Amino acid sequence: MPPVETGDPARFSDAASFVPDRSDNAHLGFGGASHYCVGDPLARAEAQTALAALSRRLVAPRLHADPPPYRDNASLRGPAHLLIRFNGMR
Repeated sequence: MPPVETGDPARFSDAASFVPDRSDNAHLGFGGASHYCVGDPLARAEAQTALAALSRRLVAPRLHADPPPYRDNASLRGPAHLLIRFNGMR
């Protein structure tokens, strides 16, 4: 079976490789309008379930920076990233 492309081969020399921290990766996320991902509701439900389970396992979770750094973008609001600290896992 051929590898599944995870990036644009015209843009990335290793497009078939899964590289989660790939630089210069302006992705569309779940998109919108005609480019809306039909898997969006399932992905969001899975993320919510996984994050809830993870948060129950962390000992003394807290924000690394409070408030976290926010995006400088009027159309995509929210934290640029959300770093947390914790004292271990249960």
